[in-house]
Amino acid sequence: MEKIFKSIDEQIEILKNKGLKFKDEEKAKEILLRENYYYLTQDYEDVFLNLKKSKNEQEEYNKDTYFEELFAIYNLDRELRNLIFDYINLVETHVKSYVSYVFSKKYGCKNYLIRENFINGMKYDKQISKLFENIEKNKEISFSIPNNDERKYFEKNKVLPLWVFVKIFTFGNITNFYSLMKQEDKEEVAKLLKNNPYSIAQYLRMLNIVRNICAHGGILFNIRMVRHIYESDCDYHEILNIPKINNRYIMGTNDLFGILIILKKLIDRKSFSKMFIKIENLLSDVKKEVDSESFENLLENMGFPKNYKLLDEI
Repeated sequence: MEKIFKSIDEQIEILKNKGLKFKDEEKAKEILLRENYYYLTQDYEDVFLNLKKSKNEQEEYNKDTYFEELFAIYNLDRELRNLIFDYINLVETHVKSYVSYVFSKKYGCKNYLIRENFINGMKYDKQISKLFENIEKNKEISFSIPNNDERKYFEKNKVLPLWVFVKIFTFGNITNFYSLMKQEDKEEVAKLLKNNPYSIAQYLRMLNIVRNICAHGGILFNIRMVRHIYESDCDYHEILNIPKINNRYIMGTNDLFGILIILKKLIDRKSFSKMFIKIENLLSDVKKEVDSESFENLLENMGFPKNYKLLDEI
């Protein structure tokens, strides 16, 4: 069915017909014009929809749900994206530093695009060639920027060591670089990160997905990824008594809470606590704006167990 343009007034009427109320309709019109109806209502309204109605019936908001509550969830998601993005960048900085240190110590400062220095096996040849190609593309883009630091270093020293070059790696670059390192080299990096190499590769792949969502304004709070935290890494889940269905934890493995668990495993305790307090403050502000049922729905959408606050203490 062809979609038809709707004016702001018509958008308001659509929301009213679904049972949504407004404390300040004129301000709501300004918000809808500024923020975009589609992005404001897509998925965020799930927290407030009457889920008891049949899928064949028109969607309907729970009784006494206000536009301002919907906007509060929308703002929460934006703040969470900014916050999580910052701490994923912290992980990125650490991983780049550890990888460049371990790799350069073993292979020298400029041997990071040599096939023999990576994992053996013909099945990895295509992935490694693609990695090299992407790294070279990033170099070209970076060097095209006036007064680029890496370019100036190269022009002065005639070499671009990995510990300098790694700065212009994307998160995807460093994730793939680590995954394609030889097993003994991955293990040395893993020791610095205080995790096992198999888990780190999965963590980085998941964080890369989330980083892209954060960077491009995607919806974060109710994320559900295809990838999961491995069962062997679910020690925190056991401590928090998160229930299982079919021998799999029902939350905290591929949702936002799972991302917090990954960050707890990869950054220092002080940094994690600082981030966690900010998240608690954001949730506390939203709790003042929505009713208790909607707040419980919000936590469930985020994959947060009721005792989620214990994550910062363990």
